Amino acid sequence: MYFSYFDTEIDDEKQVEREVKKLSKYRSHVSDVIADHDASQPEYSLSHLADPGLYDTLEELKKQFKGVKHVIVVGIGGSNLGVEAIHEVLDDGKVTLHSLDTIAPYQIERLLNQLKPVRSAKQVAVCVISKSGGTAETMVNAGVLLDALEKKFKKAIYKQTIFVGNGNTDFVKSGKRLGVHCIQMPEIVGGRYSVGTEVGFVPLMLLGHPVDDIMAGMLDASGEESEPIAAECAARIAIYAKKGYAHYNFFAFEPRLYKLGAWYRQLQAESLGKATTRSGKEMTKGFVPTVTTAVELHSVGQLYMSGFSGVYTDFVTFDDQNCDYKIPNKGVAKKYGKFSMQEVATGIYGGVIAAYQEQSLPYRSTIFTEDLPYSLGLFMGMRMLEIMYAAELLDVNAFDQPSVELYKDKTRAILKV
Repeated sequence: MYFSYFDTEIDDEKQVEREVKKLSKYRSHVSDVIADHDASQPEYSLSHLADPGLYDTLEELKKQFKGVKHVIVVGIGGSNLGVEAIHEVLDDGKVTLHSLDTIAPYQIERLLNQLKPVRSAKQVAVCVISKSGGTAETMVNAGVLLDALEKKFKKAIYKQTIFVGNGNTDFVKSGKRLGVHCIQMPEIVGGRYSVGTEVGFVPLMLLGHPVDDIMAGMLDASGEESEPIAAECAARIAIYAKKGYAHYNFFAFEPRLYKLGAWYRQLQAESLGKATTRSGKEMTKGFVPTVTTAVELHSVGQLYMSGFSGVYTDFVTFDDQNCDYKIPNKGVAKKYGKFSMQEVATGIYGGVIAAYQEQSLPYRSTIFTEDLPYSLGLFMGMRMLEIMYAAELLDVNAFDQPSVELYKDKTRAILKV
């Protein structure tokens, strides 16, 4: 991957170096967790990929699930966003991913209509993912979906169903009674960091993606080449937050990267968005993360490039040489006839970058330049690491989510469940 930065609030690299130096103790801690495969620490999310048990699980499921054409992931937030992000980039059309996240009856109806031509349960794989086993959206969607699929495929659908969650929950116990495949995820790993566990790789394997390459990238994120870059990125995030920047814009410059932005948005918002610091002080610095694409260049692009203050932009794109079209030297696009579509897209990206520099708008840029499966794994591993580091610099707990639990408690109270 190719990284670049354009800073307007950082006078010199010594400012970044000072922030990185503050991470010294925590970086050593993370390194020890990874080296020792310490499953008692939340940073274990970066190391679980090296567990042979994960490989054994995937190999066993691969033998049992053959001929799958539809993979249905039932989960919300970290339980599905990572899979969607990778699939959106790598999808070759051979297996269709269906996602049920929030409660919306029309989503189930649409899905069931799409499955009407399917005659065999063996063409369907259902992954229900809930760490706690108590998430209302997931339990309701799973209950309604499996009831409908049982009517269509009889009990055979349960042999095509996988429950992923903590091992001692009522959710997993009910799965065992139904006869589904029950897979335990590491209990210490929170949902937004779980893409590198069974949560991410069971569906990715079923979808036919090259999981070994993705895993290799994620594991390399904490290596000697990539880890220092993650630390520097965290330092920049912390500097801009401390200087009062309140809007973080993940600019997915290629449409297939939108879901990757949604995954990172949750990772950042849920990890850094806290009411108080670890020392008990009111948290007054932080970002509202958003995701935009090149489609918005004529809308929010106007807003940002007009000099709207307090925005830090994170450009993410890739140099895709595998698919391109020569522009015809005639008709409506005649003046672009000496270019290909990719060349024009590159020119637009360059124009936006030049405009940001002219307007003195800070940004960072990541361009995928190598093998995409490996690059996606590396990117996501580095982003998880950088958010852990940024939380350390901002003195917040990167791994709890008290406000999310609040809405869940209120929901249970309203429904009396």
